[in-house]
Amino acid sequence: MSRELLKGIRVIDFTDFLAGPYCTMIMGDMGAEVIKIENLRGGGNFTRNAKPIEEKTGRSMYWGNLNRNKKDIALDLKSEGGKKLFAELVKSADVLVENNRPGVMAKLGFSYEACKELNPSLIYASISGYGQSGPNSYKPGYDIIAQAQGGCMSVTGLVDGEPLRAGVAIGDMFAALNVATAVCASLFERKTSGLGNYIDVSLVDSVFSAMEAKMMTYVYTGKSPKATGSRYLTSAPYDCYKAGDDFFVIASGTDKHFVLLSGAIGMPELAEDPRFCNTEMRNRNWKELKDIINEWASHMTAKEAVAAIDAVGVPAAEIYNCEKAANDPAIAVDREMLVKVPAHKDHPESGDLTVIGSPIKMKEAPVQYKSAAPDFGEHNYEIFSALGFSDEELEAFKAEGVIN
Repeated sequence: MSRELLKGIRVIDFTDFLAGPYCTMIMGDMGAEVIKIENLRGGGNFTRNAKPIEEKTGRSMYWGNLNRNKKDIALDLKSEGGKKLFAELVKSADVLVENNRPGVMAKLGFSYEACKELNPSLIYASISGYGQSGPNSYKPGYDIIAQAQGGCMSVTGLVDGEPLRAGVAIGDMFAALNVATAVCASLFERKTSGLGNYIDVSLVDSVFSAMEAKMMTYVYTGKSPKATGSRYLTSAPYDCYKAGDDFFVIASGTDKHFVLLSGAIGMPELAEDPRFCNTEMRNRNWKELKDIINEWASHMTAKEAVAAIDAVGVPAAEIYNCEKAANDPAIAVDREMLVKVPAHKDHPESGDLTVIGSPIKMKEAPVQYKSAAPDFGEHNYEIFSALGFSDEELEAFKAEGVIN
């Protein structure tokens, strides 16, 4: 039986959309018991109806991917009964992750301070657009807002083009990873201190942090980097190039790489050319060098160009769309980036469901994909019965509209 690194850890997942669910999914994949809380009055998480939809069951696979390995409770948290049930759940938990707008949890009566009174060792994490402090904390935050305010959009896109959002939700994903890291560190420290922790991570901060060298360029030169397409400013050729049928990339980061690359494209003399003889000169004359490479590649396919460059040890790659990436066995099969979760017990007609695998590979404790995403309120009775509520009490809560 595989070791589960977070087995025995109970996580309350009070989240919707992407950052929070992705964060708790990571913990669930590592063996934590993740209990998702949904608003009974509101009909559940917004993403339950998000595309794509699995045809046989009509269930959202956006939801299905992010909420595998989780249990589900539907509560009316504005009712006294809902508050009573949730308070008992908080007492039993190790971690609570929420991504509501700042102030929402306090209005419900479950701020960090209130939850700390119930459970002093609780690790409580809040994910929001702008963080829990500062003049913008009250504003709602989404990934595009974080990419705009964190600086990312200003350096994404073509030269002199309009700013572009990165094609994936990097603000959400970075925030999720930051919270997961902080939670695991807090769990480790709690083993000796016995103390809980409060974690405040914002999408904007997460993007700002990821700006790394570009932000440091501004800090130490006073100049804001601009969008350069796919070109990397400190190396050349390190860019996107055009073959006869499609685009590909080269990442030639050193003088040694360029000597090898020059030979691979049949022009070894380029390595001695004064325009391209070192990194500084190649950066200065990057456009001329790009034209030379594009001309060489125009007589072959992108696959052929990449093969020729790859053969001499210079990093190069075709540019995959989703279809190509998902059908490359080196990614989908060998690295297990597309995996199966068993069909939900109430929806066997779907068969095993394909979801995106975890990028975290661990030899002695590999992540596991044990269960499909839960139905709305599926585990109400299981969870609260284990917390000491009788069947009669739960039936009464159900009659009152506190649970479903």
